[in-house]
Amino acid sequence: MNKRNLEEKIKDVGFWTVIFFILYLIVGYLLESLWLSKPLKLNELYDLLKDGLGITAAFLAPVAAFLLFSDWREQHNKQVRNEFALKVFRQFEVFEKTIQEISLIYIEMDNLVPEESRNKNDGKHRPIYLNDKIFEDHNDLILSFFNKIREIQEVFNILLDDIRYFGIVANKLEEIAGIANYLIVKFEEVSVSDEESDSYTEYLQLLEINASKVNEYYKLRDDVSRLIITSLLMTLKAD
Repeated sequence: MNKRNLEEKIKDVGFWTVIFFILYLIVGYLLESLWLSKPLKLNELYDLLKDGLGITAAFLAPVAAFLLFSDWREQHNKQVRNEFALKVFRQFEVFEKTIQEISLIYIEMDNLVPEESRNKNDGKHRPIYLNDKIFEDHNDLILSFFNKIREIQEVFNILLDDIRYFGIVANKLEEIAGIANYLIVKFEEVSVSDEESDSYTEYLQLLEINASKVNEYYKLRDDVSRLIITSLLMTLKAD
């Protein structure tokens, strides 16, 4: 159920204030007239109205102040939460963009492979060993892939920090901490280098290793989107 806005709360307070004022006048009139046994003079009616307005105002002032403060605090907390949510979303966009960039680098690297070297099962297959001219001529491109891996690590670390801060301001620290720990484990599975599985003696092996990393990065992106971004965007939309 959605929380009532300030206008609705003020209307409620106004309604109950009027009810209180009317009840006060009725009870006061009954008491002053000794339960309708004598008529009240004009000055007595005036005093009754004056006292009723004074007591009603005394009742209304703290209630109105409390409502205004509560609404301000609620709006402030919502604004802070939304700011952190947007920060998470923007960093996620950077993370996603960096993964797309490393994917494009991989495509460029894959396009360097000549047709006679693509099919390992082909009897005419020509391996591309580490001393091949491809490595020498395109060393910068190959290095850019590994540099992009380091960039992804840095971007992901910032994203994790933003997610944790969002968990604090959104009062979801325990839930977010569990998600963050899961994402850390998944990221380490992608990033931790295994000398045996990540070693290569020719170019196609390098491409296979890089293709696997790119695919795992995309899976990690999907995990972040599913576990954090989707609900975060729904929260922003609801506000």
